Amino acid sequence: MREHSRTLTALLCLCLALPLHAGRRRAVAPPAASLAIEFVEVPSADATLATSGSDAWIDLNTVSHLDHPNERTTRVRKRFGVRIVRPGGLVWGTAVVTARLAVLDPRAIVRIDGKPIGTAAVVVSTRVAVGTLAIHTLQIDVPTSASAGPLTASLAWEAVAQ
Repeated sequence: MREHSRTLTALLCLCLALPLHAGRRRAVAPPAASLAIEFVEVPSADATLATSGSDAWIDLNTVSHLDHPNERTTRVRKRFGVRIVRPGGLVWGTAVVTARLAVLDPRAIVRIDGKPIGTAAVVVSTRVAVGTLAIHTLQIDVPTSASAGPLTASLAWEAVAQ
């Protein structure tokens, strides 16, 4: 019985001593996970957005220039939603969202929310909360002098956690 009592006393002393040596506890942030971009259709009569995971295609349908002497470009606008997501559906933190032209069609000028987009990355959203939906407007201007045919412009998007 005395042996059991000594073991119990030693165990209690050890349990009481552990917090004294553990030092200061620190909050641990969730592990950094890669962010993904999800495109969301916003109803519009101008164009259709087809989504597949983090990819999206905009079908502008048939666009034709109305023969007006003062018009030098044909402009198409499409509103769409962007949601930043984390694997597993976690919704904490913020991100910076950028876009750039991955494939440039020299016949078109591409803008997002009025900002011209080129081959260098342009900040689209400076601080967007992960999990929320942000609405943006894509604008494509094609000069009336451009040759007819499908546009081959392609945008590359990136979200970086802050």
